[in-house]
Amino acid sequence: MALQFVKALMAVAFIASLSTAQAQAPRKLVIANEGGFPPYNMTAADGTVQGFDVDIGNAICKLIKAQCSFVTNEWSGIIPALLAKKFDVILGAMGITEERKKRVIFSDPYGITYSEYGVVAGKEFPITPQTMATKIIGIQQGTTNAAYIEKTYPGAQIRRYPSIDALISDLKAGRVDIVLGLEEKFAKEGDGPKLVTIGEGVQVSEGIGIAFRPQDTALRDEFNAALKTLRANGTWAELQKKWGPKIK
Repeated sequence: MALQFVKALMAVAFIASLSTAQAQAPRKLVIANEGGFPPYNMTAADGTVQGFDVDIGNAICKLIKAQCSFVTNEWSGIIPALLAKKFDVILGAMGITEERKKRVIFSDPYGITYSEYGVVAGKEFPITPQTMATKIIGIQQGTTNAAYIEKTYPGAQIRRYPSIDALISDLKAGRVDIVLGLEEKFAKEGDGPKLVTIGEGVQVSEGIGIAFRPQDTALRDEFNAALKTLRANGTWAELQKKWGPKIK
């Protein structure tokens, strides 16, 4: 009888130790972005993802005591992939819009961005409905920039691209006349003619936010609290200075 009692105590202790270990083990979260939208996110030569979004994500995960990994996903399909539970969070400079809020929930904005019109140097022109009607406009499909152009210039000649790199490549090659995107991308050194911005910057969303599945309100709230801490302790400003995105 005593032996059975001892064995029972040992079993209870073993189960308790497992529970303690599980409680102490950090939860795992998978965070997605495009991996091709510098300086927010980009894929390094070794295949890892880096950028402002990644550093912000890692800082948040440290605060909420989560073990996070980053994956990339083609942008136009990134929301369906989130809803299909291929990953847990989208942290990739996603503009907050009413249309997107019908499908996902967002954190508080972690930045306000302004998009710029870019052209090849020497081919500048004034931005008006009349001039835009005569140009071929390039946009990255599935973006807030694309939605803005389609709404602002209905009937315009528009070419849609799967990535910002393909878009910029065709602009330099003369296959499109003008694109709407981030000034940091236009200023990036590379082959071909120099690109410059023209006209006024436009705010195409309510800001950039972190996207979650609609049921993940508790996780969203944790991220919001962490974002407030990063703003207050100076981490957000340090990372903004490190990567240089023109956000506020």
